[in-house]
Amino acid sequence: MEPELVMDQVFKCPVCKKDTFQAKDYVYDTPTGKLLLSYWECTDCHYLYRDVKPYETGVPVEITLLVTSEDDLSSLVYRSAFAELYIPELGVEVIPGSSYQGAVSTIRGLLEIIMDNMGSLCKNKKCDKIRQAMDGKIQFTVIIKDSSGTSFIKNDKAKVTRPLYPSQ
Repeated sequence: MEPELVMDQVFKCPVCKKDTFQAKDYVYDTPTGKLLLSYWECTDCHYLYRDVKPYETGVPVEITLLVTSEDDLSSLVYRSAFAELYIPELGVEVIPGSSYQGAVSTIRGLLEIIMDNMGSLCKNKKCDKIRQAMDGKIQFTVIIKDSSGTSFIKNDKAKVTRPLYPSQ
């Protein structure tokens, strides 16, 4: 199903201050709920704002996938702005910060994002295990814990549980 356009307006650009900031928001139905996809761009200075976030929140969810094949690496993933990501075999633990916007990617794409964010820490073979995982040479487990309940991995092998989160 294609995303549904829910807003198409022009605003004043926060950078150049001209009335040329084209704002488009779409709602996209996923297996776990709806997402709001925002694509806003100034047609004058080309300032760009993109975001993906839950349109509605659900029950907290934990998703686990054992990645064993090329098909698994190509699985579509949405990790919400509230989701923690763990890959124990690779020593990966990603906790969202206040500026995290969420991401739509594949499992391989998540690994690429992790390596990009590690920057110079990937020197001297420190990211070799992640590279091997991206190339399908080692199996690993992806665990997403999402308090908003909107994250998903589009793969029939993905196990979804609804853990109880302690109240805050």
